Amino acid sequence: MINDIVEKYVPHVIEYRRRFHQLPELSFEEFETSEFIAEKLKELGYSVRTNIGGTGVMAVLDTGRPGPVIAFRADMDALPIMEETDLPYDSRRVGVMHACGHDGHMAILLGTAAVLMEIRDQLTGVIKLIFQPGEEANGGARCIINDGALRDPDVSGIYALHMMPDLPTGTIGVKSGYMTATDDEFYIKVHGREAHSSEPEAGVNAITIASQIVMGLNTIIGANISPFDVGTFSICKISGGDAINVIPNYAEMSGMIRCVEAKNKQTIRDKMTAIAESTAAGFGGSAEVEFIQGFPAVNNDARLTVNVMDAAEKSLEHKDDIVVIQRPHLGSEDFAYYQEELPGVIFMLGCRQEDVETGSLHSAILNIDEGSFRYGMRIFANIALDVCGK
Repeated sequence: MINDIVEKYVPHVIEYRRRFHQLPELSFEEFETSEFIAEKLKELGYSVRTNIGGTGVMAVLDTGRPGPVIAFRADMDALPIMEETDLPYDSRRVGVMHACGHDGHMAILLGTAAVLMEIRDQLTGVIKLIFQPGEEANGGARCIINDGALRDPDVSGIYALHMMPDLPTGTIGVKSGYMTATDDEFYIKVHGREAHSSEPEAGVNAITIASQIVMGLNTIIGANISPFDVGTFSICKISGGDAINVIPNYAEMSGMIRCVEAKNKQTIRDKMTAIAESTAAGFGGSAEVEFIQGFPAVNNDARLTVNVMDAAEKSLEHKDDIVVIQRPHLGSEDFAYYQEELPGVIFMLGCRQEDVETGSLHSAILNIDEGSFRYGMRIFANIALDVCGK
């Protein structure tokens, strides 16, 4: 039944996705996108709330019957990337592209909204459909939460998917427990003392200090993090000095910390600070270390993960099309903020093209398979039936 209903809406969902792809909007600027989504949801008969967390939209399906309260989430924002796909529906906005699959996320949830309306007589409780702004800007999910979208009535479980070009269409990737990593930024400012290069003894070379700090930082993971844990950091940028004949008095480096366990993140932070400060002091200079908190790690609820796998068995062609992911991915996802508030699960939806270059997430050539959308809709609808069905 679900499959037949889904197929009715696949052409509309592809049309929605192409519209989103042609008119991408950056984080917290999704004004046209949210207006379009709200209009379509109202046409379907939903109670719709707009301007949640900025440009967010929420539709509520209240069956009028007692039962669970669950939510589905799709993110809306695009990336500041110049598209290079040459698709007939490529971005009309120079330097902005849906390079992370969020156009597919929105289209799938809009299609799911239509399916749920058709089967509402078989459902109980309340289902909330959340279209979230600003996932790429490290704050959209938190804004949605702070604006009360998970309350009144209180949501007991939240579900989401993410397009995954590493997996073929017709498959999903799922994992209970940690799925992604944290992504903190760090900045190290090194202060020395300026002098002419003919008198190096009169100065303190900030670049020399920075070089020694880099060597020290590279010992942190191996000496302090268990080899059975997932953790890394990368120094991605370093700069210092203004002239070839002047000892520089300042250097700066920056990069990313990525790990799964919160205790490991704190260990890395503490060791980085100690190494930077002590190394700089040993050379007669000083160092300051600043951290910018990123997303928490996505930690999928075990019970909700089973819900996804059960729904996937009904939705995919073969049981083997459910790929159990063995290790966390070191990317990040702000869906983790929802999981700090209530049980949640996000799964990966395979969308790799068979005979066409698909590209990768955050690449200028990402070209997801629109045939994958039916599987996302089927799984969402079957989750709703399994959890909220009569």
